[in-house]
Amino acid sequence: MNLTLGFIAFFISIIIPGILFRRFFFYGEFSKQFNTKDPVLHSIFLGIIPGIVVQLISFIIYNLSLGFDSSFLDVFTIFRDITSDGSNGTQEATKNFINNHIITFFLYSIFVFALASFLGWISSRIIRVRKWDKKFKLFRFKNQWYYIFSGEVLNMKKFQEAHLVSFKNNKGKEQDTLMTYADILVSVSDQNDRKELYTGYVVDYDLKSDDISQLDKIYLIDTHRYKKKDKVYDDKGKEVKPKKDKNPTQSRNRLKVPGDIFVLNAKNIVNLNLTYIPSVKKKIEKKKKEAKTQKVYSKIQIGYLIIILLIVLAHFFYGILRLDETFLYDYLTKTNFWGKLLVILFFNQFLSFFSPSQNKDKKLSYDFHDWKSRLLSLIIWGILAYWFAIKPLLD
Repeated sequence: MNLTLGFIAFFISIIIPGILFRRFFFYGEFSKQFNTKDPVLHSIFLGIIPGIVVQLISFIIYNLSLGFDSSFLDVFTIFRDITSDGSNGTQEATKNFINNHIITFFLYSIFVFALASFLGWISSRIIRVRKWDKKFKLFRFKNQWYYIFSGEVLNMKKFQEAHLVSFKNNKGKEQDTLMTYADILVSVSDQNDRKELYTGYVVDYDLKSDDISQLDKIYLIDTHRYKKKDKVYDDKGKEVKPKKDKNPTQSRNRLKVPGDIFVLNAKNIVNLNLTYIPSVKKKIEKKKKEAKTQKVYSKIQIGYLIIILLIVLAHFFYGILRLDETFLYDYLTKTNFWGKLLVILFFNQFLSFFSPSQNKDKKLSYDFHDWKSRLLSLIIWGILAYWFAIKPLLD
């Protein structure tokens, strides 16, 4: 046994699951955050924490479902023996593992790899669907240019608050962007500080492979270039305005750039000015989706009320329903009114976690801002229900 074998075991058990988690976590516009060109030590370091978490989850799931003959202590013993030089001998757990469970270990490793890939895939989708990356910096991806060019930056808290003040039409509130129109000032020459202005609709962009925070190229359609007007002088050397000039008050001419797509090198960009064009179609689709969600929430709320009503009826009309002929006989017949009321309140508090409530906009939604107080109420009602209703039946 030597360190090489121990490192292989460590690599299979921790590093590979961590790398797989990160590979499937970063997708689409954020895929460059996982870079295969990263140094090996950098990839190993970033894969350790997710690898350990995945390994613990896998061990618990596998142990609860199929069962292990080994305990957590045995796992550490086996790993210690594999990485040691053998001078202290080999424990019985290690011998048993090598002789009888190598195949099981590889099958378990395949399960870990699959779970790591799934957890990476599902967790990133949950973050995007729940919009946690726009609400909390902790979950935000490094590709800030996606948020900027897609218009999602408007839906971030700081920008929403800023637009509430600066825009009368509240442009920053949950806006769905159709297209982004860009005014791009480009430095043409460093020697004479000459600059040119390009405008167009942003359809795509590239990031630098070695630094994803930096733009590499921007792809524009319907592109125009603004060229400075040539000065015209009369015979006396005095500057005059040309007669054919359609816009005499403007200092530059707006020229259409021929071609379908204009690729702009981002290296020479001085600054960007972006205008977000709202999508009417997305807004309508969003309203339809919201209406369907409200219908589902309404049905859940009605179901919650029906269940509470049935629980109340079961407590006070158990004779008619013949519930006193079931295993609930002792509870229904021997528990007094106040004990039953405490049990009903406990069930009501428990079921309220699964029922949507009306928010400040008078719409049904799940709001867990007060989850601590609700959980405390559930614990209090549970203790009281147990003390005054359940405990007397057990004595």
